[in-house]
Amino acid sequence: MDRAAWKAEGQIALIVTIAYCSLFLFTFAVLMPLQDIFFYWLPMSISLLFLPHGVRILTAYFYGWKAIFYLLPGHLITWAYLKFALESEQDVYSALISISASFLAVCLVFRSWSSHSDSQLGSHWKLIVVAGALASLGNGLGYALLYGNLIDTAFMSLTVGFLIGDVSGLFFLMLALIFVNRLVRARQV
Repeated sequence: MDRAAWKAEGQIALIVTIAYCSLFLFTFAVLMPLQDIFFYWLPMSISLLFLPHGVRILTAYFYGWKAIFYLLPGHLITWAYLKFALESEQDVYSALISISASFLAVCLVFRSWSSHSDSQLGSHWKLIVVAGALASLGNGLGYALLYGNLIDTAFMSLTVGFLIGDVSGLFFLMLALIFVNRLVRARQV
């Protein structure tokens, strides 16, 4: 791989990392405190609008197997933030579970390890949402296996909470990106 290709790969990884970390911090610093006002009975581990899940799924959709490497830095940064700043008990393997579940769900739904172009996005949006839901279920199952609470009512409620937050976050992020794309196109005309 030549120098220009490495530079392009690094830029993509940087953009994905910034997008993932920014949306993660926005979710934890803005959305979850607002959620706590209206849904105070929900545990703080559940976000009803988890925007970073959209970054995971769209990255896997657009970049195929390379998404694993593009997503890893952002996941490690946010894991470190949870672990050291918020004193979370989350294991570093939780980042690998989230990335793997997202990638495998996209591969399963689209029956491909490769990337897809943005020109296909309009016809694939429903499948992307299905992949997001499967990834969320895989993420919940992976967490349950990691933390040893597979047959537990807490696992069920967390999985349903993750599913709602992940799918709504993916859907909202896709709507926001469509809106921004239309604004950019309107300014170019």
